[in-house]
Amino acid sequence: MPIRPPIKELNIKTQDEGFYKGFNRFVTVTSKVLVTLVVIWILSDIERSGVILDALKNWSYANLNSYYTYSVAFYVLVCLTVILWPSFGRTKLGTDPNGKPEFSNFSWFAMIFGAGIGIGVLTYSAAEPIWHLANNPDTIMAKELIITALSASGTPVPEGADVFAFYQDQVAASALVPIEGLVIPKTESALDAAYRYSFLHWGISAWATYSLVGICLAFFCYARGLPLTMRSALTPLFGKHLEGALGNIIDISAVIATIFGISQTIGIGLSTFASGLYSITGIAWLVTDPASPEPTTGALLLSLFVVMCLSIGSALSGVGRGIKWLSNINMVLSFLLLAFFLIFGATMFALEMLGKGMLSYVVNLPAMVVTVWDPNTELGAWQTSWSIFYWAWWIAFAPFVGIFLARISKNRTIREFGLIGIVAPSFTLFVWFSFIGGTGIDLELSGVAGGKIFDSGLTAQLFEIINLMLDSTMANLMSAMVVILLLTYLVTSADSALLVVNTVNSAGKAKVENGSKHLIVWGVALTAVIAALLLAGGLDAITSAMIIAAIPFSFIIILMAISLLKALILDGMRAKEP
Repeated sequence: MPIRPPIKELNIKTQDEGFYKGFNRFVTVTSKVLVTLVVIWILSDIERSGVILDALKNWSYANLNSYYTYSVAFYVLVCLTVILWPSFGRTKLGTDPNGKPEFSNFSWFAMIFGAGIGIGVLTYSAAEPIWHLANNPDTIMAKELIITALSASGTPVPEGADVFAFYQDQVAASALVPIEGLVIPKTESALDAAYRYSFLHWGISAWATYSLVGICLAFFCYARGLPLTMRSALTPLFGKHLEGALGNIIDISAVIATIFGISQTIGIGLSTFASGLYSITGIAWLVTDPASPEPTTGALLLSLFVVMCLSIGSALSGVGRGIKWLSNINMVLSFLLLAFFLIFGATMFALEMLGKGMLSYVVNLPAMVVTVWDPNTELGAWQTSWSIFYWAWWIAFAPFVGIFLARISKNRTIREFGLIGIVAPSFTLFVWFSFIGGTGIDLELSGVAGGKIFDSGLTAQLFEIINLMLDSTMANLMSAMVVILLLTYLVTSADSALLVVNTVNSAGKAKVENGSKHLIVWGVALTAVIAALLLAGGLDAITSAMIIAAIPFSFIIILMAISLLKALILDGMRAKEP
């Protein structure tokens, strides 16, 4: 029996007239109502809503660790399969054999990197290796070994004492035999783990999640001719049923995940932006406490207003103009910043960390992506606050990045998409983490920093590193460049998200008659969501909302992966039919 031909048409109902002309009114209105209700609920009782959001986040941490971990491992496995399997990887994301990509490789990569995670890298490339140097699973397991050894020798750790300091005192007094291979926080012994886990969070796991969604959407849009919207990627599983309520629910889920996923990214970027302004100007009201500067709510709200005004303007100009040029600008500034650390940073130390870190990451990746610790233990608490937080963030960010990647990737092959969309950004991030984070670590281990970087807030550590490397005038100039770079990343990410939301709401159309008006509406809505969450609890409230919004879409990505595999396998079988 011949295999049934694939579905190449999906009739998604859109309005023929009025404000919603060209849009699926049910998806658009329902998404707006849900977002509005969230804002009203938060603002109606800011303190109580913050407590509820935090409780929901803690529930997900306690109950969904395994689900998030195995889901992301599944995404990685499927994405690597479709890229590396010869017949799958050769599949062109387009119907014209001679079709050429719309964007050059440089502009394409710049948009991938800028929209994907450019904001986060400016914050975490400096901060995360330093944080993991002080606390990571290896140091936690070392702590447990010390406690066990001390208990066995009849010398329990005094209450409130630092376990590692007490252990070293006991070894120095010959009261305890040194434990071989022990990983001590804030020492060279913790370097391997610091980079292994930093690379875990920002490497293949993140980019495979994005690329899987992007490949699915690009395949079904450009190779099948279906609309560029989330429901199209599930046609091999649900067929024409996606034209109705089921498809609407899937698209609404994508819109909600996009709004809260980008809120998390912008929230972190705003905090770093405000920290940079304080580092340059020293204006007191920008931070809560000059001794340990954390941005004030007022500083974050002012930064949000500036960013969103610029983002709406950029989004109105379209992908080929504002977003493309901003992406190119922030890529150039990114290379200048990286070049500064390559030349003036701890170059040899960073190169060593890059090589050793990548080797350790590759060797340990299979075990790391499937390891789950009990959330009620110290290891589990570390995993929830780092790995699970990241997996939820990448999942919530995936509909936005996935649609955006698909939008700019027509006429590329699946393998090309995967190699540039996964390998290139991962390696670039590894370089950033090694040179920027490595410079910070070297300043601390050498004693130059004197604990200043360790004691700084997460979003201020990059500026603290710059202040330690340069005199005040040069440090201010370099910090100003970082602030400008961060602003371009913030605007690029926000305007790309607005275009993606419009694309989903308009059943995959790139341009709609009233599209500009809807971009403005969604820009205001996104601003309101972020502002409300900042008032309800700052970055913690934004994180809580993002983690909750990621849950339904995580399941949709699983279905998309199955759908893509089914479509590619059936295409291969059809090609062999007589």
